[in-house]
This record gives sequence, C-alpha cells and structure tokens, in this order.
Amino acid sequence: MLKNELRDILAQQKANDRGDWLESLTLRHEGDTLTVGFPHFYFAAWFNQQKRDLFEQALSCRFADKKLPQIVYEQPALGHAQTWSLPHVEQKTADQNKQNFMVRTDTPAAPRIENDAFTAFIANAKNAFPLAAAKEIAERRADVAYNPFLLCGHSGTGKSHILRSMAATLAEGHTGSRVIIAAAARFCADNPAWVRRPEIFWQQCDVLLLDDIQDLAGQPTWQRKLVSCMDACPRSIGQDGKPGQMVFACTGQPQALKALDERLRSRLESGLVVELMEPDLDVRMRYLQAMSKERHMNLTREQLLFIAQRCSQFRLLQGLLLKVAAFCSVTGCELSQADLENIVRTGVADKTPGCLEILGVVARAMNLRPEDVLGGKRRPDLVLARQVSMYICRRKLGLSYPELGRAFGGKDHSTVIYAIKKIKKILVSDKALQQLVTELELKAQ
Repeated sequence: MLKNELRDILAQQKANDRGDWLESLTLRHEGDTLTVGFPHFYFAAWFNQQKRDLFEQALSCRFADKKLPQIVYEQPALGHAQTWSLPHVEQKTADQNKQNFMVRTDTPAAPRIENDAFTAFIANAKNAFPLAAAKEIAERRADVAYNPFLLCGHSGTGKSHILRSMAATLAEGHTGSRVIIAAAARFCADNPAWVRRPEIFWQQCDVLLLDDIQDLAGQPTWQRKLVSCMDACPRSIGQDGKPGQMVFACTGQPQALKALDERLRSRLESGLVVELMEPDLDVRMRYLQAMSKERHMNLTREQLLFIAQRCSQFRLLQGLLLKVAAFCSVTGCELSQADLENIVRTGVADKTPGCLEILGVVARAMNLRPEDVLGGKRRPDLVLARQVSMYICRRKLGLSYPELGRAFGGKDHSTVIYAIKKIKKILVSDKALQQLVTELELKAQ
C-alpha cells in the first residue's frame, strides 16, 4: 500500500520517474519506524546515489499531515555468501548523516575479560607502542596516517582482541565510520562483484580490518583481490575528509610476510608494521587475577603464579583456568597444590623454564658448571654468572626476592637485591653484557 502511494506521489510531482524501482525495496512500517531493505549491495549503492533524496521527498509528502517516521536503512552484504552484523542507524530526516556503520563479526575469539575496549587489554611498557598506535588509528585522529597498519605477533598475544577493540572504538566514538572486520581468508575467498571495480568497495566502507593475513599465503587469487582493494583505497579523501584506513593482523613475526606474494608484501610493508610481544609474567599474573576475580575463584597468589609460569599465551592461560574452575566445581573441594600440579601436568601448558633451567643456560653460555654457580664460591666469573642468573630469573619469572634467595641455595633476600641492582647498573654502560643478557633471555624461552 505504501509503495503504491509513493508511486502516485512521484507521478504527481512530474519527476519523470514512474517509481518502478520501488518494487525492489522491502518496506516495513512499524510504529514510528520505517525500515527499508534492499535486494543486494549494488542496488543499495545505486539507490543511495540516484534515488534516496527522491524517495525521502516522496515520504515527506506522504506524511505531510502526520509525524514522519524514523527511516532505518538496512545495508546488505557485499557478496552473496557473506554474513554481516548490521546495527541499524536511525534516520530522522533527509539531511541527517546518511552513512551506516557496518561490522563483520566472524573473527576468532580473542582473550577477553570484560569487553573489547582498549582498557580491557592488559599490557605493560613492552607493548605500549603497538597499543598506542592502534588506539590513535581507532580514534581517527586527523594527524595520524598509518596506512596500512600491520600488527604482527605470535598466536595468543591478543591481536584479534586489538582489532575488535579498534572496531568497537570506531563504533562508540560517533565518527560515522563504516567498518568491516573479518578473517582475511574468508573476506578474500568470496567472489563479490566489487573485484572488477574495487573503488565501489570504498564507497561503502571507510575502515577495513582483516585478521590472520598469513592465511593468504599460497592463494594467489585471494592476494590479487586484496592488492586491488588496497590500491583503490582513498588515501586523501574519505568520509569527513579522512582517508580510508586498512588494518591487518599477521600471526608470527614480520618475517612471516615473506610467504606472501611480493606485490602484497610490498604494500603491507609500506605502512606501519609493529610487533605485539608475548605477555611476560607480570602481564600474565594480572590477566589471571582479573579472570579469577571475574569467575569468583579464590586462588592464592602462589597458585596463580604457578599457572602463569606454565603458559606464555593468553588462550592457554584461559584454558588452564577453565580447567581449574571445572575441577573445583566437580569435586567441591578446595584446590590443593598437588591438585593444581596434576591439572597442569595433564593440560596443554607450555612450561616456562624455572630458576635451575635458567641458571643452567647462563652457566653453559659462560663455560661454567651449574653447581659451581649455585655454590658459595666468590670467584669473579662465578659471582657474575650467579648475579646474571638472578637478574634474568627476576625478569622472566617475577619471583619475589625471598623466593629467589631460596631458589639459589638459601641466599638472603638482601643478597638478591644487591645482585639485581648491580647487574642493572652495569647494563647501562656495558654493551657486551647487554648483548650477553639479551641472548641468554632468548635462550631461556
């Protein structure tokens, strides 16, 4: 009925438009809201450019003596096989913002505690730069032009979490940005018509975030699609006068890009490439504390430390904590140290080295015997090896000074404090020791 009335209005206005295109629209008038649906993406793009103003003028005439309903345009997917989550954007008048916000939500689950905001991402100074860069891009600051932005890092370090945080920040910041976030392989595996005219894609999208870009290796067709999409990205003109933005995540170090085609790799490397480092013990402890608090688990610091020392990835920590919670729920008993050790032993933990293992690495690197380093001899090379071992154990394991003293043969905590302060002081000026400690930390992974 509404379509017929609008068609009559168009005829009366002598707009030289019979309104045949109205048949392709799906109109649902419920209360004070009119929802407009489209058969496919390209009809929506054509309608937005050619018929939208005419359609809204006809609606204004139809509801001249009544309250004009709020108009909600449902944005269709770019391809036939894709599914998109499309929060409705209410359009109260024709001169309001005509852009919709689009978010594709098929990326793998990332470690999370409360939500996907940047504040929920637990990190320290080691990952401060990648996090700050991602936040600036998500806030669409005018003086930021990191395009494309490539976030690398091992699995379980929180790359997907950051991508989703960026999408959430764009959505909540009232920037009007139209965002697509997807797995790279799924995005490229589809065969949308925009591949022939990639500029059409950027008419309907402002920010593209793709996860697991390494999955495109060995898929030349997919890579060519992405290259054409990247080349069409507007670098100076976009919504609100801002350029289009491309964000990618790659599992592994930046060297993993060598598996991609040279054309795609060169485009990725032309932007800002950052690496998200694995969470150290301090971050893992804070993550476990927040998770256990959220799940109302009464674990001691020693128990959390025991778990944190066995895993270097957020996902593994999450799985171990879930296993502990399930054990407590099934047995109804308080968790003992023996129970915790059995749970970890049968889990998938990637155990980090303990004090003795680190001491062994240091001793071998300095051509010494571990038992001599652990002993009480005051020979200069043994003392240096002992102090370096304490320093690395403190950094990697986060143990307290008394705990380190017990691990190193019952040393007093003041001895440990002195050793760590001395190594820190020497590292400021001794480049040879700096290099040695860096190599030893890598070997002690």
